[in-house]
Amino acid sequence: MEQIIIQDLTFAYQKGQPILNDVSLELPLHKSILLSGPIGCGKTTLLKLIARLLPKYGGDCSGKVNLPQGQRIGMLFQDPTMQFTMDTPRHELEFTLGNLQVPHKEISNQVTTALNFVNLQEVANQKLTTLSGGQLQRVALAVTIAMKADIILLDEPFSNIDEGNRQFILQKLTKLQKKNGTTIIISDHDLHNYQDFSQLVVQFHNQKAELLSPQDSQQLLKSANRTHANRITTSVPEASAQPIVELKDYSVIRNRNTLIGPTDLDFILNKVTLLTGPSGAGKSTLLKSIAKLTHYSGKITYAGRNIQKTFPGKYYSQVGLVFQETNQQFLNVTVGEELSLSTENGQNPFFKGKTPQAILSMVGLPDISNRVVYSLSGGQRKLIQNLVMLMMGHKLLLMDEPFTGLDHKSLQKLLTVIKQSRQQFPQTLLIVSHQLDYLNGFIDYHLVLNHHQLSYQGGLHDESQH
Repeated sequence: MEQIIIQDLTFAYQKGQPILNDVSLELPLHKSILLSGPIGCGKTTLLKLIARLLPKYGGDCSGKVNLPQGQRIGMLFQDPTMQFTMDTPRHELEFTLGNLQVPHKEISNQVTTALNFVNLQEVANQKLTTLSGGQLQRVALAVTIAMKADIILLDEPFSNIDEGNRQFILQKLTKLQKKNGTTIIISDHDLHNYQDFSQLVVQFHNQKAELLSPQDSQQLLKSANRTHANRITTSVPEASAQPIVELKDYSVIRNRNTLIGPTDLDFILNKVTLLTGPSGAGKSTLLKSIAKLTHYSGKITYAGRNIQKTFPGKYYSQVGLVFQETNQQFLNVTVGEELSLSTENGQNPFFKGKTPQAILSMVGLPDISNRVVYSLSGGQRKLIQNLVMLMMGHKLLLMDEPFTGLDHKSLQKLLTVIKQSRQQFPQTLLIVSHQLDYLNGFIDYHLVLNHHQLSYQGGLHDESQH
């Protein structure tokens, strides 16, 4: 049987601090394989080693990663914006296929097939800069599929995608693997609904990785389905509730298409509001509107004042935004420097006097204060990003997919920190998230954006309803 053979593999981004330590695995080709484990355990690192990106572009490595000859590899990164060159999905796909020397007359059909695969035909000619995080993730997936790689490596491919699209793409990947015999290796912290896709699971723990038996793999996936509870129950705000942000005749039009129709809506002071809706519906655009980072029609007021008439310095001392892409939030410094800067400049008393090591331990992270932020895993970067923005102490914190890449244990620890912080320093939080695990009881209100309309939801809601 053809295999990817990993022998005595040890890898460290910094000498003496291995991410993977003496790992040996035999991964069969022509299968679907899941990499599972907590954040920072080495899942992404192993994918990059298989793709030959490491140690070429950094790190210390010993041992071997052997692939059968002639295997073309395609990889989708956690942050899809890192792998785009052109301006639109169509041009990006044409550029990729041109580089692969696909005959010109075949490119158009292959582009259409790839766009259909990820259900993105309608935005094929839109600027990539206007697409949502979930749409960008699907563009990156289309590019990876269009390469017709023998081995496809997908790093957290569903992190910004709603449940409906997640299931749609998983079904497509399952068909692709069975029809073409493609080797598909996916790194994911959330293992629900994978039982039809994956035959095998590699479990990471304490710098090691173990290929589970088919029986144990299926047991793990069944267990993930049982513990996945993407449901929340909420009430709607009372008419007497005090608003902090008010939308008046607010609307957004992009590329001559209405994203959000004219609406009047209040966000309630010192409450946690969850905003959900399908990928591309306009959730991030709403947050960026409130943050004064994108154009909109109508009027937005903060604390009773039109935000367009508020001095930017004063406004941004009150209103903060956790970006979807972590790389937009950091300076190129170490974790310790980032946290020290935030402690020094932040206004949240909950974090005052705490050392970087103490702050890291609050969310279950070891002392990684000497690591450069960009050497961290996606989940570790997301935790640091949330901490940094909480420490700044904005009265209103807009959080765009703040839980991306977090395993359940890390997510629960982060939610506990936010609860404790808000007891000492009340904040209004507006959170965009596709995953609802552990949010029941944490959020006060649930706002849904669907079919261009915003509406508060009362009662039980399940993310799979989208």
